[in-house]
Amino acid sequence: MARISTYQKDTSVEKTDKLLGSNLGGTTKNFAIEDISKFFKNTNAAGIAGQFTYQYKNSAPYGNGTMRVTFSSGATFANATSLKVSKYIYGEEDSSENLLDILASSKILIVDIEDQDNYGVYNTTTVTQDSVETDFYDIVISQEKANGSFTNEKFYAIISIGGGSDKHSAFTDYYEENTATNPWVVTHGLNKFPSVTVVNRNGVEVQAKVTHDSNNQVTITFAGDTAGKAYFN
Repeated sequence: MARISTYQKDTSVEKTDKLLGSNLGGTTKNFAIEDISKFFKNTNAAGIAGQFTYQYKNSAPYGNGTMRVTFSSGATFANATSLKVSKYIYGEEDSSENLLDILASSKILIVDIEDQDNYGVYNTTTVTQDSVETDFYDIVISQEKANGSFTNEKFYAIISIGGGSDKHSAFTDYYEENTATNPWVVTHGLNKFPSVTVVNRNGVEVQAKVTHDSNNQVTITFAGDTAGKAYFN
């Protein structure tokens, strides 16, 4: 075998070209460039910031690096309503559970690694650890734009592409039978500090002190016992 340095240089690289190397066991192998490219995409080995790569699974067993999708009907991007994703990105041993929080209250892109014309753009709400499968996190999504379908065991990237659409919530007659009380402690579940508008049982806006206890709970304090509605935006 000639010395590698004596071989002619090929400046026209094609995906079907092969590279010579050794596998983990030390066996000499040919590695196709398209397979190397697929490895980098599937595992995000290049380290693209803010990208989560998973293998989609529609049946057990589920393991690290996988995601599941709930659909309203059919396995299309347009009908996806929620995700269950591993805290481990595919091919990684270190948990990304803290980083997953960037997907909360955000706009995300889910795209087929091999065919980027299969994709969905969604708005999210909260990212919540699954109470049973604690290595997985649940994400509720609402579709904004989509094309194509999910295919079992194919690889998909989830990418945060910006803040999600503004979310609002309301509770009406929070206390049964309009019972007046003070203060109101309300869990709104919007994962942010929303603006709060309060009206009494007659629909008249009232002044109140709003304390944001957390991203998902407020305490509303009045001058006296009050019944009515609070709107969050």
